[in-house]
Amino acid sequence: MKIRQQIKLTLAFTTLAFNTQSAELHVVIDEVKNNDGVILAQLFSGEDNFNKGQAITGTKLPAKKGIGELMFKDLVPGEYVVRLFHDENNNQKMEKNIFGMPKEGYGFSNEAVAHLGPPKYKDMVVQIEAKDASVRTKVIMKY
Repeated sequence: MKIRQQIKLTLAFTTLAFNTQSAELHVVIDEVKNNDGVILAQLFSGEDNFNKGQAITGTKLPAKKGIGELMFKDLVPGEYVVRLFHDENNNQKMEKNIFGMPKEGYGFSNEAVAHLGPPKYKDMVVQIEAKDASVRTKVIMKY
C-alpha cells in the first residue's frame, strides 16, 4: 500500500512540475539615440508593484544607436510592465531638468506614451497567459 501511494504522489508532483509553464518576455527597444552609456530596464509584476516602484527584476545592456533587444525569462502568467531609460552618462540615475522633466531617453512597454507623468497602467501592461511561451512588446525611446 505504501509503495502505491508513493508512486501516485510521485506522478502527481511530476505532472505539476511539467504543467508549471514559464514564459519569456522579448522587448524590442526602438529609436535609441546614440551608443553612449547603457539602457537600464525594470520589469514590474502587477499594478501595485508598478505604482510602488517595486520591480521584480532589472537588467541593462550597452546602448546601441537604433534598435536594441532584451529578454526577461521564467515568467509566470500575469500582468507585466517594462520601464526603461537610456543612462547616457552611465551614472545609474535618470537626469532631469530644473522642472523635473527627463533629460535622458525613456520608454515603456506597448509603446505607451507619457503625458506629464507616466502613461496609464492599462496602456503599458503586457499580459502573459498560461499558454504563452514567448510574448513580445516594443518600447519606443523618447528623448
